[in-house]
Amino acid sequence: MTDGGMWLVRSTSQTVCHLDLDRMLLKRALGAGSPPLPYDNEWVPLVQVTSIARGDTGVVRVGDRHEYLTDPGAWFSDYRWWIPRVCTAIERAPAPTAEPHHHGHLDGDGPAPAAPAAETGTVTPSRPTSRD
Repeated sequence: MTDGGMWLVRSTSQTVCHLDLDRMLLKRALGAGSPPLPYDNEWVPLVQVTSIARGDTGVVRVGDRHEYLTDPGAWFSDYRWWIPRVCTAIERAPAPTAEPHHHGHLDGDGPAPAAPAAETGTVTPSRPTSRD
């Protein structure tokens, strides 16, 4: 799955990673049994995603663990990272009821949206992504 758009990245926990690759945003939807983290259930700018085992950036694969890097301060270099459990599924997300948005992101202060890519069984944002 190298398309832009909205994706759900599932793992062995009930917490789900929502990716908006058109706007380069991430939302960690807290699931039962997972510890809460700052910015849970909020859209935050996605800076990079890295495969832990393979070391490559910009690709999310089933069977890999990934390190997501976000900038919840919206371009203040206050980066945060998150390493969820092993990815078990990557699914197209249903259409949102409202556009995902993070204050200060894509309103003149953030990067341009990601360009669409072709579906291949992995998610590849058009700009490098890594730790969250």
